[in-house]
Amino acid sequence: MSLTPATKRALNSLVEEHMTSVIRDSITMQRHTKRPRRTLHSSSVNLALACLQRSTASVTNTPLVSKQTNNNVDLNSLLSCEIPIPPPVEIGLTLHWLAVDGVQPTSLLNPQEEQMKSVRDRRETLDDESRDSSSIALRQLLPRLVSDELQLYFSRITHALSSHPEAAISRLANDSGIQELVPFFTRFITRTIHQNMNNSEQCRLIVQCIDALIRNRNIHLELHLDQLLPSILTCIVAKRIGSVGDNHWLLRDEASQVLVRTCALFGEKYGNLRGKVIQTLCKALELQGEGDELGRWYGGIVGLTMFGRSAVESFVLPLLEIWVTWETALKVSDGEILFGLERCQDAFLFAMSVYFKGMNSLESSKLLDYEKISEVFGNQVIPLLQLNASSDYATCFV
Repeated sequence: MSLTPATKRALNSLVEEHMTSVIRDSITMQRHTKRPRRTLHSSSVNLALACLQRSTASVTNTPLVSKQTNNNVDLNSLLSCEIPIPPPVEIGLTLHWLAVDGVQPTSLLNPQEEQMKSVRDRRETLDDESRDSSSIALRQLLPRLVSDELQLYFSRITHALSSHPEAAISRLANDSGIQELVPFFTRFITRTIHQNMNNSEQCRLIVQCIDALIRNRNIHLELHLDQLLPSILTCIVAKRIGSVGDNHWLLRDEASQVLVRTCALFGEKYGNLRGKVIQTLCKALELQGEGDELGRWYGGIVGLTMFGRSAVESFVLPLLEIWVTWETALKVSDGEILFGLERCQDAFLFAMSVYFKGMNSLESSKLLDYEKISEVFGNQVIPLLQLNASSDYATCFV
């Protein structure tokens, strides 16, 4: 049969297009199955999916280009021997009943009773282990699951905190698209505060980072408050922060402001958040306010004062007797302890000023016991009374 030149060209282009499609699909199959090289099996699967005639191939690593041999095969010997390689399985669907009227029929396609029993035993074992608190396993953070750009962002920010802290904190407060890095920043904050308790300046920097993350409206921190709040409270009521001479008082002030801002932001979603935080601050005031406990007392008083007048009235005013103890200790103390006592007195006076703020003379006469306050504070509390000068008159006898 002779073909015209036009027919030959059309047939040639059709065969070339068909072969190109088969090779392209086999490459795709090779990539999806993660095979080191293309085989005739990949081409056969592609042809079967395309509803075309399959090539003769089995599940082997036979190269795509193979040499065909015409050897005679004895069928009797083939039937009597074991086939080392299973024949290829056709693609198809099979229907069977999973359950009939709520009862699973006994079928080879359904799980057998022995398998179901082993599954139930394994499930009961897992339930028993889950009840044991010691068997709780935490998932580790995997940086490889984060994109390369976010990994570079995290490394740049953490390194910039030591060289250009203001720029790094500004980026944390304004950048968007960093939600995936929040667990990594949380772990970095927790570890840094734990490792730098003897460096108050480094802790101040980390507290500013927490404040920046809280002020960032593009990220959500609800799932990480259980790790951020203990870090903030540690910077407020820790027994000792920094070395001798460090200004840990400023760290406690800034951490208290961040704590109140956090409670104000997430207090509506978590109704018991404010109560638990105040409870932690009150525990710091249960210890004796002398010696090494002065920093903890200062942080507790400042933290409670930041929550407003009601917190001061409920938790700070009942501690007026500690002022007399501090006045006695001032006469026999010197050095760092003397300075700590003075700072605690300043915090107490600041709490009293918050309590007196906005109170007129009528309210103050009903709520305050001036005789008791004058016995404790003397004339130091007079400048804190903010009376309305246009309608109220007060006479102070000193």
